[in-house]
Amino acid sequence: MICSKCGKSFEGRSNRKYCSKQCYDKAKSNRHYHKNKNEGKYVKECPMCKEQFNGTRKEQKYCSRKCSGSSKRIFLSIPDCLENASRKIDKTLGYVRVYAPMHKEANTWGYVYEHRLIAENVIGRKLKDNEVVHHINRIRWDNKEENLLVMDKIEHGKIKT
Repeated sequence: MICSKCGKSFEGRSNRKYCSKQCYDKAKSNRHYHKNKNEGKYVKECPMCKEQFNGTRKEQKYCSRKCSGSSKRIFLSIPDCLENASRKIDKTLGYVRVYAPMHKEANTWGYVYEHRLIAENVIGRKLKDNEVVHHINRIRWDNKEENLLVMDKIEHGKIKT
């Protein structure tokens, strides 16, 4: 018989393809490499860094974890006025929290979303469970009275982003 990997002749069972374990391992590693190697099937452009890359999946958007992580950081233009100790920025969502431990919506550390407090102050009552506060200019840390609008959750869901 002739080895499928190195081409040497060998004696053995009729169903063997390789002369030795080394040839079998080399052939197996090559098969695995070619099976998983992406040969430019999904050439894409990363929306973050604008580099061309070979995607391993159809739905892959970003060239690396670094670009993927950067895409999730939306709120990069946070103003300096939020350095006050009583006001905290929620870095994942972009909303401002203020210390108000007696409020019914306070978290375990006693902080409440500032836009909800301002809206309650403007309308003169507590917000209902089905009401949300919409930021008109879509900047979540901008909590001026003229930028906030109280609306129903269903109405808010209909607003196009």
